[in-house]
Amino acid sequence: MIDFELRLAALSHLIDNRSEAVALRLSEEYRRVETVLTNSADYDELFWALKTAAVLAPRFHRAVVPLLLTFVRAIPSRILTQEGTPIAESMRRYRSASHLIREAIDVLNPVRYLYIESVVDFLLELSSSIDDAVSGKAARMLERLAKFDLDVFYGERGLGAEPQSRVVKHFSLMVDSQLKANAQPILSVLRNLLSPSAEGHSWTYSTLTISRAEIMSGAGIAEMRDATIELLKRMYSLEASVAYRKVVLNALNEATRHERPIVDSETTSMFDRDALNVLTFLRQLVPNEPLPLVQKIEHQAYWNYYHAASPAIEVAALAVRDVLLDHAEYQIYKQLIGFEGIFGNWEELRRSKSAWDYTDSTRRAAAQKYVEEINSKTYEHWRARILEFSKTRSDDLATFPVYFDFLESIGREKPVLALELVTAHAEVMSPFLVALLRGLWTSEESKRVESIIEDWLAQGVNLNVIAKSLFNVGASRLGILNSVIAKSLLLDDRGAIVQVMGVAASLYAEGHLEAKGIFMHALRELSKLGDTQWVANVWFSGSFRSLVCSMSSDERSEVLTSLASLSVLNYQAEEILFAIAEQDVQSVLDYLVGRLKRAREQPKLGRKVAGGSGSSPDDLRFEAIPYDLHMLDKVFTNVPSALLEAMRSDFAEEERGMFTYRGARLITATFTKFEKPLEEILLKFVAGDNEEDIAFVLAILRAYDGSDAIFEVCKAIIKVTPEGSEQWNEVAVCIRSTGVVSGEYGMVNAFEHKRSEIALWEACDSPHVQIFARWFTKNLESMIEYEKQRADEDLALRKYKYGEGS
Repeated sequence: MIDFELRLAALSHLIDNRSEAVALRLSEEYRRVETVLTNSADYDELFWALKTAAVLAPRFHRAVVPLLLTFVRAIPSRILTQEGTPIAESMRRYRSASHLIREAIDVLNPVRYLYIESVVDFLLELSSSIDDAVSGKAARMLERLAKFDLDVFYGERGLGAEPQSRVVKHFSLMVDSQLKANAQPILSVLRNLLSPSAEGHSWTYSTLTISRAEIMSGAGIAEMRDATIELLKRMYSLEASVAYRKVVLNALNEATRHERPIVDSETTSMFDRDALNVLTFLRQLVPNEPLPLVQKIEHQAYWNYYHAASPAIEVAALAVRDVLLDHAEYQIYKQLIGFEGIFGNWEELRRSKSAWDYTDSTRRAAAQKYVEEINSKTYEHWRARILEFSKTRSDDLATFPVYFDFLESIGREKPVLALELVTAHAEVMSPFLVALLRGLWTSEESKRVESIIEDWLAQGVNLNVIAKSLFNVGASRLGILNSVIAKSLLLDDRGAIVQVMGVAASLYAEGHLEAKGIFMHALRELSKLGDTQWVANVWFSGSFRSLVCSMSSDERSEVLTSLASLSVLNYQAEEILFAIAEQDVQSVLDYLVGRLKRAREQPKLGRKVAGGSGSSPDDLRFEAIPYDLHMLDKVFTNVPSALLEAMRSDFAEEERGMFTYRGARLITATFTKFEKPLEEILLKFVAGDNEEDIAFVLAILRAYDGSDAIFEVCKAIIKVTPEGSEQWNEVAVCIRSTGVVSGEYGMVNAFEHKRSEIALWEACDSPHVQIFARWFTKNLESMIEYEKQRADEDLALRKYKYGEGS
């Protein structure tokens, strides 16, 4: 590989050479690359052909884009090989057509400004790939093409805004269907085009310099920005969905930003012009847009007012505010839904932070007045309004707390309307059915609710909703929770069973002791299925801790058994284990030893563990012990002897070479630094002069990356083991470990530090330690010499490739 890197570096130095011999040599090299990319299926050959193409691209720029386009279209259908054999399934994660296509995208870097239109079309095609890695890289390259690069803008052959202008013009010439089909990457590019700043990057073999400057109005920038805004306004109408139009509004809002301070009058005029253009467009949208978009407009308009660089922008933003104030329906929507709404007088809000003190309690009071307004005359109007408001969607329902309370009040105080919403409009109201039901459970229509629930249970629908609706109000309806479990088992609706567990834990914490039986029943059923998704639903709950405190040792054992199928112990699972460890730390240690045993028996899972909390669909590895602990270390540091004894019992069954990477990880995660309590226990193991105990200690020491803190234990081992023994070699490995080093001579510096520390051992009163110190120092000196030579060679290669700077 180093030879090939040197070859590429040599080629790069020939690119600007115009001699006949060099031209012939480069042409031969390019023809070879062309042949490989067109015909070969060997992964390594294709990979290095692409690397070579990237070097040759400036010389053969006319041919590169068509060649790459042909290649990326053809490569997915080729059966890739390595050394003549088809690449194994297990290796396709690292060597695949996707990897090669991503390398092909990089080849465009040197020519991206020469053939902008062709490059844009090439990248748009790849940005629609079903392969996320390919589409993501293509989209990032498009964004990079649109960004202002100081070196390109002002460089020796400064292009100004020509590349960005050509991109906008190319997009503008597309028909609406093309714009719509490629909307996501195009909108991202257009947003970057409106950035108020530019960056430049330069580097040598040892430095990277990042420069930043504000965008100025000259060199075609003002015209390009104006064209970009007009294109965004055109694209706004291509699709009516709220999500799409929010993306367009975010892109337009970029045109209202500017760097502070602006010292150039023409640039100031340009930014003012663009902000006024956008604000005028927003004002025109307010009367007819869906309410979630009106809220977005208010949010953007206010912050344009707050950061206004000129009186004209202030006036334009306040004009948007005035249209919003006249929008009566939006004012109600803002009180109930308005997580992005601006509450209060804008002038006051800008002057004083205290003016922002518009609390949820104020909004809840307004919401309660709306509930009181509902009567026979306003019934239909409010029903339509609620149905419209409820179309607002969010990834996090916590953004609608006032609306949730409003609907719960509707259920409690206006049960007729609530029942109609629940029965006749369940699809629209689906995100808010829980709120309506919670109110209905405490209303005069609770019997009718029970009838609705019976129908849902019979049909097997809304099981999650049924369970959630019983939080805090289900003490007398535990039978319904049992029915949800039974129906969920028939339909394999495990999410509903998880919700039952959360409700049962909550009810138990409120004093309803019989709810524990519901929790344990649900736990046992999920445990039979090897499903642990309940962990994510209860880990944060104080209710679960209350439940654990009341559990018998057998019940806690059941909880631990149910966690057996976890592929990874993430922070959620650790919270569960912590709650149990506070009651019975030994049971948790035994559970972790069981995971270590499983890691030996089944190092790789052939499929994703069912319901494995915290594991991704691509996660095929079983991780017995996490690399870091967030809670359990607080318990384990109080019982170091129990922890070490548990790991010693596991060591007896472990492969010696693997313990450092499995069992010892629990020790290093508990004692992130090698501290006295750990040292004292390990010294006791060493003092026993038992070969197995010493091997156990050495496996732990290896996990501490050669920290000086392990030296006393190392000396103790040297004193009780024979000169030149295998144990001495192991001690040397423990001391020689460095962990992460930095700089070209990082290893050299680390080894020299160790040499100076070990030199002090020659004054030790133990002859064994003195002999070890001399032997180890000699070995270190040869390693230092080797590392110096390796670093010198690597440094020379980097200077050759990247230059030394001026």
